Amino acid sequence: MERYHLGRTTIVKILEYEKPERARRKRGSATILSDSKVDEIIEYLSTSWNTRKLDWTHLCAELNLPYAPITLAKRLKQRGYFRCTACQKPYLTAAQVLSRFIWAITHIFWTVEWLKVLWSDEVTFLVGGRTSKQKVTRKRGERTCETCIQHQFYRGYITAVSAWGAIGYGYKSPLTFVTGTGKSSALKQVDYLSQVLEPHIRPILKAFAVITH
Repeated sequence: MERYHLGRTTIVKILEYEKPERARRKRGSATILSDSKVDEIIEYLSTSWNTRKLDWTHLCAELNLPYAPITLAKRLKQRGYFRCTACQKPYLTAAQVLSRFIWAITHIFWTVEWLKVLWSDEVTFLVGGRTSKQKVTRKRGERTCETCIQHQFYRGYITAVSAWGAIGYGYKSPLTFVTGTGKSSALKQVDYLSQVLEPHIRPILKAFAVITH
């Protein structure tokens, strides 16, 4: 008793414990996050992009949950839900894959026909700003789910740059930059007509025809 500076009554009470103090159940009932409640939370966070990007702390606050964020994270991880970097661009859909496959099969026996084909395309990319990739709450297999895709992730001042070009058998057109006059420098039909079709397409087709005939 002198060694531990404890009174006789305290020592007797400790010796009467059936289990060590750590093993004894604490007073008060802990709030249990039930399976049905977890189902409701998963249903809510799967509704939109805005709910997917909520972290554990903000998700608890959004739903006014009486649980610690770490408890919510643990229960959702048991269901296979984790915080993952959002997909920036969706994969091809099944319909797109099928249509491209059918097109390829249809033209599989082309030989000299390819000599008269001219491929053209335009692209718009952003210059400046900084990327900000969000994280979303999802499970395996939901990476390309519509609510998990981050369609726009640029912040700060950005400049849209549009370019056009064409290639064919033994031919490559000059790279043509197009200035958009629409909102946020978006390309309009009149821009494509005045800056691509009229000044470039006609001479390109003539040059391409000389090479392929």
